[in-house]
Amino acid sequence: MSEPAWKKLVDQLKDQGHKSPYLDRLRQRLPAAAPSDLAGEILREMASALGRSEDKINVALLELELQGKALDALARGQGADARERAAMIAAYNRQREVAAQALWELRVHREALGFRRNDDLAAMYPIPPKRA
Repeated sequence: MSEPAWKKLVDQLKDQGHKSPYLDRLRQRLPAAAPSDLAGEILREMASALGRSEDKINVALLELELQGKALDALARGQGADARERAAMIAAYNRQREVAAQALWELRVHREALGFRRNDDLAAMYPIPPKRA
């Protein structure tokens, strides 16, 4: 964005100590920082925050996947302790809830940023069913 033609005059009069209501009004129109820099910084932070939301669901699903594989291995093994299995299932289902919450947060975050079509999130981040 180019600077207004009168910015140089405003800067010059300000440096000279000139007092005028017109100068004050023009000075108020001048941004404190370059708008493109600030706007760019805001956009970068929004993108970074959205990336962190996506990281959160990816980590939650990875942990859920690992717990699921451990449960499957326990089911294939001989002589699995019923209490151990029940504890692992409870931990799996708790992690499933963590993943579902992270997916919901990602959806809300995307909607807050203006992404209205979030139907593909369920396909990209499938939450497996509870285990019993």
